Amino acid sequence: MANTLQSAQRHIVICGSMSTLDLMERLAGQLRRDGHTVSTPVPEEAGFDWTALSPMQAVARKKAFLSDYFEVIRRGDVVLIANTEKHDIPGYVGANTLMEAACGYALRKPVYFLHDIGDQPCRLEAAAVSSGVLNGDLERLFKLLDQNAD
Repeated sequence: MANTLQSAQRHIVICGSMSTLDLMERLAGQLRRDGHTVSTPVPEEAGFDWTALSPMQAVARKKAFLSDYFEVIRRGDVVLIANTEKHDIPGYVGANTLMEAACGYALRKPVYFLHDIGDQPCRLEAAAVSSGVLNGDLERLFKLLDQNAD
């Protein structure tokens, strides 16, 4: 991917289902090669055994993961939602990811979805916080950011 924004390096925060952490890391690699700072979720949360914790411990641990990543979103410039197929829903957005998108929106960060938002109960809410859809094309992210900056 050619760097279309050489003078406008950004901190891009990627969010998505932990089952797609490999995809998020690949996207991050592409963006880093273009000189952007990129944050992805901590790998410790992927595959975390929540059943090994008491309900109170699980809530405390989840709260820590959320709080830490909300702080990353606060420091970032753009939120990129890596919404892929999950549970037979193309463009799936889970509860955690919706919370992260809403956090970015509340902090007045642009929130872009990698794919169309899937047909699911939170579709309206996800669309309401969306700044746009990339249709799987990272280059579109920079085009949309440029358009919205004008």
